[in-house]
Amino acid sequence: MKINNIKEKIIKLKNNQNYHLVFDKKGDYLVYFENYSGELKIELVQEEVNVNIYGLYIGKNNNKFKIKTVQHHKAPNSKSNLLIKGVFYDKSHFIYDGLIRIEKKAQKSHAYQKNQNLLMSEKAKVESNPNLEILANDVFCTHGSTTGFLNEEEIFYLKTRGIEENKAEKLLIEGFIKEIKEKLTIKENS
Repeated sequence: MKINNIKEKIIKLKNNQNYHLVFDKKGDYLVYFENYSGELKIELVQEEVNVNIYGLYIGKNNNKFKIKTVQHHKAPNSKSNLLIKGVFYDKSHFIYDGLIRIEKKAQKSHAYQKNQNLLMSEKAKVESNPNLEILANDVFCTHGSTTGFLNEEEIFYLKTRGIEENKAEKLLIEGFIKEIKEKLTIKENS
């Protein structure tokens, strides 16, 4: 689904649908999704467009999620920030392919792409592939991905303070996803 002339400041994606969002008006925008599978293309074709993209995944049982994102900067002085976090239990599986592409004429663009995942089972699986294609020479662009298990030392510390292991894990997971929830609360209230 291609959408031009975007007027909403907050866009929530529906599951299993491909989106091509073209931002052609100056302003700040937020794109948000939970457990979304599909392809999301973000095109910044106007200067002074600022798009924040937040995704949250909770995988259980045999859930399988596959997402591809493209942050395509075509105009100078534009910003896109992507943060996807996931917590995966049981035999859930998450595949992420991300691309930031900055065209030659998109000088002074800023782009950020980050995927962070927690594995709560030895059988859960994450494949994360962030990529960059930068054709301009005056930009700020970063990307990264981390996947791992809860820190045993943090769980041990909470247990020494009288917190049961299950509750300690729950607290650490809540802290991990809190960043996404806080960003949404701030944006929705502004």
